[in-house]
Amino acid sequence: MTNRPLATFTLLTFWLAACGGTEPEAPTSTIVAYEGATLITGDGGPPLGGGVLLVDDGKITAAGLAANVTVPEGATVVDLTGKTVMPTMVDLHGHLGFIQDLSFDYANYTRENIIDQLNRYAYYGVGTIVSLGTDPGELAFTIQAEQQAGTLGGARIHTAFRGIARPNAGPGAPTMRQTALGASTAEEARRLVSEIASTNADFVKIWVDDRGGSVDKLAADLYQPIIDEAHTHQLQVIAHIFYQEDARELVEAGVDGFAHLPRDVEMDDGLVAAIVENDVFVMPNLSISERGQHTAPPSWLSDPLLLESVSPQVVSRIEASFENRNPGSASAAAESYAAMQQSLKKLAAAGARLVLGADTGVQDHIHGFMEHRELELLVEAGLSPAEAITVATSAPAEVLDLNTGLLTPGKRADFIVLNANPMYGISNTKQIAAVYLGGQELDREALRSAW
Repeated sequence: MTNRPLATFTLLTFWLAACGGTEPEAPTSTIVAYEGATLITGDGGPPLGGGVLLVDDGKITAAGLAANVTVPEGATVVDLTGKTVMPTMVDLHGHLGFIQDLSFDYANYTRENIIDQLNRYAYYGVGTIVSLGTDPGELAFTIQAEQQAGTLGGARIHTAFRGIARPNAGPGAPTMRQTALGASTAEEARRLVSEIASTNADFVKIWVDDRGGSVDKLAADLYQPIIDEAHTHQLQVIAHIFYQEDARELVEAGVDGFAHLPRDVEMDDGLVAAIVENDVFVMPNLSISERGQHTAPPSWLSDPLLLESVSPQVVSRIEASFENRNPGSASAAAESYAAMQQSLKKLAAAGARLVLGADTGVQDHIHGFMEHRELELLVEAGLSPAEAITVATSAPAEVLDLNTGLLTPGKRADFIVLNANPMYGISNTKQIAAVYLGGQELDREALRSAW
């Protein structure tokens, strides 16, 4: 979608000079007008066919039907006829730094690797990613500061710093487990929250899960003071959960969000009502659970888009991971996943606040690509394409209080140009022609060539 008015302008200048003519006037406006595309604004409303998007200095100044938007004289015009434009995605649940090609290791947590992964998110149209509770030091904050200063690109990073669990009972992957802070007493739990609050963290992450009885679960005597202390610092608390009863008690304790649906049973109506009444946001996190039911490589592994950022060796390794799976375990996973789908339907019908959280960055869960898979599964579970896009754009941006996620005046010009309309099939979000962050087009070709 690169516009090249400069070369044409220069040739015309030389021609006029040679003919003794007058040089053309320089553009009189800094506005760029993207014309002709169907606009999906991200608020759940109908798409706007033949729309116009005006961008100036990295922000949207107008968005709407051509009849309602005046393009200033002298603006640079980019013709997007036949394309569809939607906001970039905002993912509230990712993990940065641990995957590097075939390796999944703590030693991979380096500046170079994190920046590479931020570029991978951006390549797929994820404009903002929250690294949820597995950043062991100051590196994520340093990178965030550089992005805010305008000296570093890629998907914008937000972080929950280090989450809190019982000692040695945090993330499920041993590679990540040492990043969690361990709490044994209420006093210690409050102190850890204060430590997190002294950073630029966006959330407090807690793990309330016994990992099938293999670790000690963070119980109410510890997570209640964590929630209370976090709220005194104006920090929201996001809980990793597995069991419905833990979810119910966490809502009563004042938790702000869930990083997963319950996976033991279908949510009952009482819990759904409590979530809605207390305005608890929920990340369905379907894709990481859906894969557990497969005993053969799933179809998404053959998606050509995947190979644009992932080596064939990685794809082969993921394919091999589905071999010799226990049919009993796959059957149990399928039952659990069906319950999750029913829970999601109940939450959507009740008007619960659903937000994107794909848990990308754990092993075999590919940065950027799996966010699109999450959208597909949301629609398979009963959401409309418009609802799924809202879940992935404006809804999580609102949780983070970010100036993105919508195609509306005043928002950052973070948008994806698509070759097909996802309203007609949600998988069309993968038909990416271009990605713009802050009004600047991402050089996807250069990134793809490097990978």
